[in-house]
Amino acid sequence: MIELAPNHKYGLPIAVPVMPASGTFGYGEAYHDLVDLSLLGAIVTNPVSLRPRRAAHGQRIGVRADHFVVHTGWPSPGLHRVIREAGPVWRRLPVPVIVHLLAARPVDVGRAAAHLSGVRGVRGLELGLTEDLSFAEARDLLAAAAEEGDLPVIVKVPFSRVDDLAPRLAQAGADAITLMSPPRAVLPVAGGEAGGQVARFMRGRLYGVALFPLLLNALSRWAGKLGVPVIACGGIASPEDALACLTLGAAVVQIDALLWRVPWLLNSVARALVQSQPQPDTEQDDVSADQGAMEANL
Repeated sequence: MIELAPNHKYGLPIAVPVMPASGTFGYGEAYHDLVDLSLLGAIVTNPVSLRPRRAAHGQRIGVRADHFVVHTGWPSPGLHRVIREAGPVWRRLPVPVIVHLLAARPVDVGRAAAHLSGVRGVRGLELGLTEDLSFAEARDLLAAAAEEGDLPVIVKVPFSRVDDLAPRLAQAGADAITLMSPPRAVLPVAGGEAGGQVARFMRGRLYGVALFPLLLNALSRWAGKLGVPVIACGGIASPEDALACLTLGAAVVQIDALLWRVPWLLNSVARALVQSQPQPDTEQDDVSADQGAMEANL
């Protein structure tokens, strides 16, 4: 069993160190026909805001080779509708639910945390921070979630702010840190009629295997040094990638938007990591039991 919130009064134990990243798995059953949910450690929901948010206009995804940019605007039907529609699903799921909250204002985060604390099946929160937040603003969001609710609070730190925010938010009371939210990038998405000229660019968040070396760099700098568990997220595309993250000190891995192409990656990673864990020495256990029985008969 892996404890994701060892400093929290209730804790957040999970059985397997694998879960989907926010934005890739809906609210719990998006891939129920492709993924064995019982093999996962937890499910992280799509981003949820207190009030409804509209999706971004125009093109939302641009693909180039093995990487792509996504610009959705983080749409959300609003917390109350999510609870009403997804709550029955969360109660039936065989694993804990971690709700990813869009962290905007402390008052909104506090209200959302208070509402979610009473929802059956929800065992934790993950705060999604934007790159432009100061440490003081991020600290206030964390404090609001922790003080207004009873759930463990994980903070997902933006790629560009890892060195600045991760150690300070861990010290400020985050129960765990997710490294990391994807960086912003620009991708050419349309060519000109002649001469190979680029006609249009798309700006969004970058996903793909190119993120994996950047994730390993962040883990090598901070995993095991923050005083709280670290969750690895970014470009993990195989069981070997996941194992590398755990070797560098991550407690858990999240599989991100690569799931859109290969949803069964979750189960293959989960099975591989379970098989790689040391198994109990049953022969030694049998010997110890026999010795105990002999001593009892003496």
